Amino acid sequence: MGKTRAANRKVTASENPLGKVVKDVAARSAADDQESKSLRQLLRRAEPLDPKRHADFLVKDGRDFSFASNLHTIPLSAVEFMPTARHYPIIFAGEKDIHPVALLGLRSDENLFVEADGRWKEGCYVPAILRRAPFVLMQDIKGGKDGVGLCLDVESPLVSKTEGTPIFVNGKPTAMLAKMANFAASYSKEQARTRVFVNACIASDLLVERQMEITLTSGQKIVFSGFRVIDQDRLRKLDDETALKWFRTGWSALALAHFLSLGNMGRLHHRSNARVSKESQ
Repeated sequence: MGKTRAANRKVTASENPLGKVVKDVAARSAADDQESKSLRQLLRRAEPLDPKRHADFLVKDGRDFSFASNLHTIPLSAVEFMPTARHYPIIFAGEKDIHPVALLGLRSDENLFVEADGRWKEGCYVPAILRRAPFVLMQDIKGGKDGVGLCLDVESPLVSKTEGTPIFVNGKPTAMLAKMANFAASYSKEQARTRVFVNACIASDLLVERQMEITLTSGQKIVFSGFRVIDQDRLRKLDDETALKWFRTGWSALALAHFLSLGNMGRLHHRSNARVSKESQ
């Protein structure tokens, strides 16, 4: 493999390769509109599920996450904070619509947790949005009425016509499809809860912008900017009524998970150096 060229690189927290905007059904909330920005790479061409059109479509067994290998941030829901905090930094990205994400790499086109064979790094938590693929809930407007429809990303590498589990059998949904539909619905509900938490952070002016500069062993300098964290001093200074509300609603626990997760920045640095060293060999 060729050597990595040392250069200064400025990276923003929400930078991802862009494609067509896809709006998830929970996109009725600002958080999901932000989620759709990351989905631009994850979701290629979503079609409402149809027993006739998709009669021959199969979903590959196992989990090949190659489709996420270029994503260095992944949207999170609040329920994921605890498992995520054990492996990745949790930061808040976005300008107008701030949302929590897991930071998976320091370089904008690099996910340090997808192996060369497409497997996720063993023992590490896999974000729900990736486990939901290749399905997604989207807005379905018919006859002037808003609805929710489960869609299939027909161009996903997880979709096949030769291998995998069928989506429909004799025109009826399979158990796999029913399971994924429930998973997608639960995920969308959690996104709404996440929006409430983020709004509470904003209302109490707890989110502060941060920037960090990292130098890799190759000499490449990365200025990582455009992200926010919860300010611990501001959190401690909440009035008693607000602090009690944070405790009762579980937001204090989410903030704690966020604080603990930031200790994974050093691990990312180590993983990134290991990746650079391997590329230079």
